[in-house]
Amino acid sequence: MRSKLVLAGLGVVTVGATLGGIAMAADPTSNTVAPYAQAAATVNSDGGTSQKTNTVTSVSRPATGSYCVVLASGVQASKSIPMATLSNTAPRNSGVRVSRNDSSCPANSIRVTTSTDGAAANQPFYLLIP
Repeated sequence: MRSKLVLAGLGVVTVGATLGGIAMAADPTSNTVAPYAQAAATVNSDGGTSQKTNTVTSVSRPATGSYCVVLASGVQASKSIPMATLSNTAPRNSGVRVSRNDSSCPANSIRVTTSTDGAAANQPFYLLIP
């Protein structure tokens, strides 16, 4: 019985150390806490950010409804699975699309396009790369 308790205790310690190691390996953030994300940002309709992790180096809006989110070298855009969702301030008939390393954006970036009624429109959104 005692050996079973010791083995169970070791299992709990191992799981705790593993999960703690994952949290410790996450990049520190500039003003956003997202310990399990490689990169994350809250992007305003003008292309500015109100929150972002330090793995998001810049955001630009080269055209109406088109945003380029450049990632730090530690995050590979080509191997990422980016997710974007519109802010709750965007009109209900709005849309958002995400692509990796689009030719209209700088290297190692995520392109996010937003629209309203099918036409390009500047909309605020959240971006997450788990």
